[in-house]
Amino acid sequence: MRLTTRLISVLAIVVCTAACMPRPGKAEPSPEILTQDMAESTLEKVATGVAKNGVADFCSRHVRSTETCAILLKDALKWCLLPGDKPQIKRAAHIPPKDQSEGGWLLELHGRTKDGQQYVSEFFVVRPENEPPQAAFGIYWTGLGFEGSPFGPNNTKIPQNACPGAGRS
Repeated sequence: MRLTTRLISVLAIVVCTAACMPRPGKAEPSPEILTQDMAESTLEKVATGVAKNGVADFCSRHVRSTETCAILLKDALKWCLLPGDKPQIKRAAHIPPKDQSEGGWLLELHGRTKDGQQYVSEFFVVRPENEPPQAAFGIYWTGLGFEGSPFGPNNTKIPQNACPGAGRS
């Protein structure tokens, strides 16, 4: 089994919840602009912060949904999955707002965990009104995906349990 049932359930909920989170106030698109460069800069800040400070207090920096991030981080740590070097951005797609869901930029990331396993994740960046851009859920090294991804289904690659004695299949 590659991931716990809980993590899979959380991932399915998180991806839509973070991306589909209703904005406070009006349902009209925010006048704030979010560009691909801003989304890439947000990833850079998050990855640099992790490289400098580790995952301690990770969810309180640059992440929109700290509660969801904390759940995902706990599961990643349960699997001994830690980020390695900064990931590479392979593709980017603008996700327009829909109904009462905010839009943002989705970045396809390729990287390696600290133990050297490859992953492919989708990193969603949003810009809440009157705030700087933020990662929707932040955990970029575990193969998170975006429900209805413009990059296609099964685009992600999830690393295996890296805990000593866990054995890899």
